[in-house]
Formats: sequence, C-alpha cells, structure tokens
Amino acid sequence: MPKQIFISYSGRDEFEASLLQFALERLLKNEDVVAWTFQRDQVRSEKEIAVSLKERVRESAASIFLVSPDTLESGASQWMELAYADAFGVTTFVLLHHLRFQDLKQRASGVPPLLLSSQCNSAMEWKNVVEDIRKLLKE
Repeated sequence: MPKQIFISYSGRDEFEASLLQFALERLLKNEDVVAWTFQRDQVRSEKEIAVSLKERVRESAASIFLVSPDTLESGASQWMELAYADAFGVTTFVLLHHLRFQDLKQRASGVPPLLLSSQCNSAMEWKNVVEDIRKLLKE
C-alpha cells in the first residue's frame, strides 16, 4: 500500500502544488509514495469535504504546507489542515512560496502560532524536504 504525503496549498497556488506533487511522486517512487492534493485527489461526490480533508491528513505519513501570500489572505482551510496535522502528530514540512519568514512574523496577528514556531523552508529548497521525507519514511 502506498504511503501518502498530504500537500496543503492555497487554491491560487494550484499550479505550483501540482508541480510539487509530480516531483515528489517521481523522486519518492522507490518509497512507494503518493502525494495527495485536493484538486487531483478529492472525491467529487464527497459531501463533507472538511471531514474528508481531516481523514486525508490523518492517513498521511507527512504533510507539506505550502504557504504563500494567498495563504495569508484567505488561508482558513489551510490553517485547519495545519491544525489537523499537529493534532494527529503528522510531521509537517513548511515551504514558503514568494514569502519570507520575516513576512510571516510581521503578520503574526493572522498567522497561527504553530506556523511561527515551525521550521520554515524556502520553496526554492524543496528538494531538501524530499530527503527529509525519505529519512522519515525509513524510520
């Protein structure tokens, strides 16, 4: 059975998330990884999307939280996905896309403390996260 990685992203970052999804599945092919994203993998007939997202996070070996300026503007569902990952003990890797950690700190009033206390990586360094996921899956 494949291991699932949950990718959380703003709807406006769908293209970037799909590229990340493709790259993760290719690079982690030997580890039998499937990267789950809402646009590709959400069952269209699912009535309770929030419940479905919660279950997808719970089933995941890790999650990647792609944070962009769009997340900061309308990230309520992403904040919930981050909270689910924390509640279920799912290791989360934060990638900052068109955003710096200083930008998050300046917007601290609208940013969950969990995100501010997390290790944040530039999206440009996404390949380092792949290696971290590979190590996590071997544990």
